Amino acid sequence: MSAEVLSTLMARSIALTPKADKIPKKVIYKVFWKTTAFWTEADISDYHKEAPEIAERLIIEKYWNKDGAVSGNKFTCEDFALRILCEFASKRGLPVKLKTGVRTYKNMENYTAAQHDRYSSHMYGFCEMVMLTYGAPDMQRLGENTVAVDTVEALLPGDILAQALDRDIAHHIQVAMNITASKLEIRQGNTGGLSVRPFTTVQRLLGANMADPQNSGYAGMPIETGYYTKDSVGWTYRNVTTGSVTADLLKIFLFYRWNFMGFNK
Repeated sequence: MSAEVLSTLMARSIALTPKADKIPKKVIYKVFWKTTAFWTEADISDYHKEAPEIAERLIIEKYWNKDGAVSGNKFTCEDFALRILCEFASKRGLPVKLKTGVRTYKNMENYTAAQHDRYSSHMYGFCEMVMLTYGAPDMQRLGENTVAVDTVEALLPGDILAQALDRDIAHHIQVAMNITASKLEIRQGNTGGLSVRPFTTVQRLLGANMADPQNSGYAGMPIETGYYTKDSVGWTYRNVTTGSVTADLLKIFLFYRWNFMGFNK
């Protein structure tokens, strides 16, 4: 890294102490991955190109779980979208800043034991930390987590479809993959079991947290494949994984893109 880039990173990410203050201050950071660059238009373009490749790898990827069995990836719907973003950003040393109703999360942030000791200092640890409180409605934090995409025609691979217009708040997330004038392919995580109150509250009292990837009660499901086709009644949805078909489903979705440039601030 050049001295010029390093000085820019320091100036953007760390508030400088007044010269008159001569008392040393020790700052401990929790670093999930180092920020070594900032988002540019070229990075954003590459994200859209690589998002489908990341999604497909997550579908076929296998690993040994803590019990010694071979497992595949499982995600709730919003967690799947988060993972794609973090896979891309961490590989390039790009910043991610995401806000929930609890707090704002960054890939490099001031360390506190209560917030960080559960999580390992890598991309997977960051994802687990954010996923605990990040929900589908957080995709609607415009100017913070996301920016709006006005039309289906403007969607790019890696963009976010939020099912919201049937409840006035987002409650399900899909990720756009391949897009043409008449077909929109998506991938999505999903939730197993009831994920509404009071059921989730009872589960938490019993020690099972459906939102926590570190918990055995995590509700994430294997990644599903689906697509919309444009026809006379609108955009008909077909879930390839489950076999379900729903006419004109896209009309209850809103469209978003990650606020890449906002992550630089």
